[in-house]
Amino acid sequence: MEWYVVLTLIFVALLAIMFTGLPIAFTFMLVSTVVMFAMQGEFGVRQLVLGMYDQVAQFSLTPIPFFMIMGEVFYQSGLVSRTLDSLSKFVKKVPGRLAIITLLGGGVFAALSGSVVANTAMFGSLMLPEMMKRGYSKKLIAGSIMASGALAMVIPPSALAVLLGSIAGISVGKILIGAIIPGILLMVFYILYTMIVCTMKPEYAPSFDFEESSLKEKLIGALKDIVPLIFIFLMVMGIIFTGIGTPTEAAALGALGSYILTIFYKKFSWKLVYKTLVDSLRVTAMILIIIAGSAGFSQILAMTGASRDAVIAIMAMSSSKTIIIAIMLVIIVALGFFMEQTAIMMITLPIMMPVVLNLGVDTIWFAVLYLICLQIGQLTPPVGLALFTMKGVSPPEVTMGDIYNGAIPFLYMDILVLVLLAVIPPLITWLPNLQ
Repeated sequence: MEWYVVLTLIFVALLAIMFTGLPIAFTFMLVSTVVMFAMQGEFGVRQLVLGMYDQVAQFSLTPIPFFMIMGEVFYQSGLVSRTLDSLSKFVKKVPGRLAIITLLGGGVFAALSGSVVANTAMFGSLMLPEMMKRGYSKKLIAGSIMASGALAMVIPPSALAVLLGSIAGISVGKILIGAIIPGILLMVFYILYTMIVCTMKPEYAPSFDFEESSLKEKLIGALKDIVPLIFIFLMVMGIIFTGIGTPTEAAALGALGSYILTIFYKKFSWKLVYKTLVDSLRVTAMILIIIAGSAGFSQILAMTGASRDAVIAIMAMSSSKTIIIAIMLVIIVALGFFMEQTAIMMITLPIMMPVVLNLGVDTIWFAVLYLICLQIGQLTPPVGLALFTMKGVSPPEVTMGDIYNGAIPFLYMDILVLVLLAVIPPLITWLPNLQ
């Protein structure tokens, strides 16, 4: 049977089962088990289980629960509200002031949470009422909040980056470090767009009077509410970058530091500890199950020969590395219109990574470009997670049309940064190569 027939049958089976409402990871496990049993019987199923176990028993996955704890602590303790208050003192009378504060806050919280949903929900609940009150355009409100949430997919410590590294067999630490500059670039482009559009269309963000803070108040606020959070991020990434410790040790220290900060801010409670641990473990278990499902899917692709033949076919499409990489990135973006990000990774990475390795392309560079393509999927209908999270925290007068229209300009910024990073690879590879 030809490789494309095998892939088509598997893909159709996956989609059919997904529509029944079965979780993605279990869908992959079910299809993998059926195919393996049909090919090799009980022995094949036993090998499938052992392969999945080997994949989730890797030390490289241990940073995941600690990064989850960091995000949960900052989200549930309310420390981000203090950070936003202090950031607002530094943003003076600039066009779209509240939208810019949202984007700056999103960048800071993204460096601590790694969760698109948490970021979008947090800034939706904090900033949306204030911007609505000030008469901001509903499109700008929705767009800036979703963009601030989507930053968590790229700015480390991104949970999806850890998942990507684990499935693709790439150094998690190097992906996290390589994503720092692209994450900052995305935030800068978002802010520049917001300032430009609010200058050209003042009705998008009416100006208003606010209480000016003295230099002393700004510095005290920064030292109390911004510097400690940034220190946690720098400590975690610094440990990974310098090689003093593993990503796991850095993440564990970051989680401990987040609890220490809650004590400092008098937000600590045993109820907080319990809730953050339980929620983090729940997400971690989900991620590990997804990785197990991905491992099983990779095994059946290898067993049927579909992955090998697909690689050969893709390599034969063109002699140009650039064209092949561009085709793969377009496929990821296109899948983002219809599929959830983890499903995209589980389907495409087992096929694409061998191609990347055969081409001799820098895997960290490709991984970060892949992440940005996944981020684009967060903002595209009909299944963009950020879109539905935004709708969930919005009042009825903010329609899905407003949310879709608000996302479009920031999608253009994503594509612009994606092209820039593809053309100038050192923007991604420079920091990891310094290790």
